[in-house]
Amino acid sequence: MSAGPTHGAPPRHDFVVRPDGTVVGDDGAAGGLAAALPFTGRLARRVGELAGIGDLRACEALGTRRLTVGVTWTPAGEGTYRAGLVPAEPRSVPTFMVVGAASTAATVAHCLDRVLAVEGVRWGGVVTAASRVVAAAGDGAATSHLDEVGTRVLAILRSLEDQHVAGFVRLQYEVASVVGASLGRHALVVCTLAAEDDELLATVDEVRAILADRDLSTVPTQDVSASGEVVEQVPPAQPPLVGARFAGAGAREPRRARRRFGRGTLSPSPGETPRTSTRG
Repeated sequence: MSAGPTHGAPPRHDFVVRPDGTVVGDDGAAGGLAAALPFTGRLARRVGELAGIGDLRACEALGTRRLTVGVTWTPAGEGTYRAGLVPAEPRSVPTFMVVGAASTAATVAHCLDRVLAVEGVRWGGVVTAASRVVAAAGDGAATSHLDEVGTRVLAILRSLEDQHVAGFVRLQYEVASVVGASLGRHALVVCTLAAEDDELLATVDEVRAILADRDLSTVPTQDVSASGEVVEQVPPAQPPLVGARFAGAGAREPRRARRRFGRGTLSPSPGETPRTSTRG
C-alpha cells in the first residue's frame, strides 16, 4: 500500500528544454533549473569526449530533490532535455572517525581505494576547486584528462547545487557513466560501468564523512601519465637571485690587498715580503 504524498511536500515537475531555449512545462525553480540544463549539457558532453565513453544520454542529480534528465542531440550538437524533478527520499549519512595521525594525502588515497573497490568502477580521482588532481587511480588513459574532466564536473555540480538538486550527479554515456560528488568545494569523480548506484552512493557517503574535516587544498598535486603512472609534482627550484639589489648574495671572495693613497708600502698578503715604493 502506498503511503501517498506527504502533506506540504513539493509536487513533481516535468518540463522540456528545446534546442532554441524555449521551455515547455514548469521546472519548479522559476526557470532557473531549465536555464541551467543547456550549460550543464554542453559541459557533460565534453566530459564524455575527454573520457572516451561516447555521447551523453541522460543525467541524474541528487540533493534535497532528485532530477532526472533524458538528452537527445541534433546534428548541430544542440540538445533537447526532457526533465523530471521530485522530492528526494531522506538518507541517513554515516558518521566516521579516523583513528591515528594519518596525513590528509594518505587519507584521500585510502578513500579513493575504497571507491575503486566498488564493483564496476574503472577509474576515479579527487579534483580540487583549483582544478588540481590530488588523487587518481584506475585506467591511466582516462585519468590523464582527469583535471579537465574534474573541472567540468565541478562546474556541473555548482550549477545544479544553486537549484538544490545536486551534491551527487550521474552522467550516463553510451559506454559508461561518470559520477561526481561534492567534497565541500572540491569533487570526487568516478567512472563506472555499473547500472545501479546504491553501493557507490553508500561508499561516497562514507568518503564524505571521512574527509569532512580535512583540508584537501593542502594535498600535493599528482601528475597522471597516459600509462597510468601517478607522479607527485615537485615544486620548481628557486631561481637564482639577480639584479643590483642581490649583487654579492652568494659566497663572498676574500678581499685583495690594495695600496693606500699617499703611502709608499703595500699591505702584504700572507706569505709575501713587504715591498717599498721607489717613487720619489
